[in-house]
Amino acid sequence: MMRWWVLRGGRQVEVTARRLENAWEVAIDSSSRRVELLSMHPGLSALCYPDGRNYAVASQRLARNRWRVSLAQRHFEVHLHDPLERAVTGASSAHAGPHEVRAPIPGRVVSVAIAEGDEVQAGQPLLVLEAMKMENQLCAEGSGKVERVLVAPGATVEGGQVLVVVQ
Repeated sequence: MMRWWVLRGGRQVEVTARRLENAWEVAIDSSSRRVELLSMHPGLSALCYPDGRNYAVASQRLARNRWRVSLAQRHFEVHLHDPLERAVTGASSAHAGPHEVRAPIPGRVVSVAIAEGDEVQAGQPLLVLEAMKMENQLCAEGSGKVERVLVAPGATVEGGQVLVVVQ
């Protein structure tokens, strides 16, 4: 079983996930649900409920244990905290060193907000990718200098393709 907590509306919420045979049992505080999460492409999954409801879930890793998630036309930033972090909520989780920003799913580059040589901070928007009729803002995982920008507005990209390298 995996256990985390997240800040939601200013309060800490307990989240647990337990792998079952072909599904997950996810509990948020005391409310538990059984779901299937089927990976379609890197960063794109289908969330399936036993009652037949299905949702597309797009996710982008922003930093260690921090994600941007789009679910049913709603967008969230989620920071999963290990229970041991409870006393140190101000600790930084920024990624240090070079990292590649990759397309979470196939799409088209709408805009690029940075150029080679620019200094960026963790969470700073780098570019916007349109996929499945939704615009997804891709952000820097950590602080650094933009080493390479490998795409331009209008470019079509594949899931997993490197778009930007930050040193």
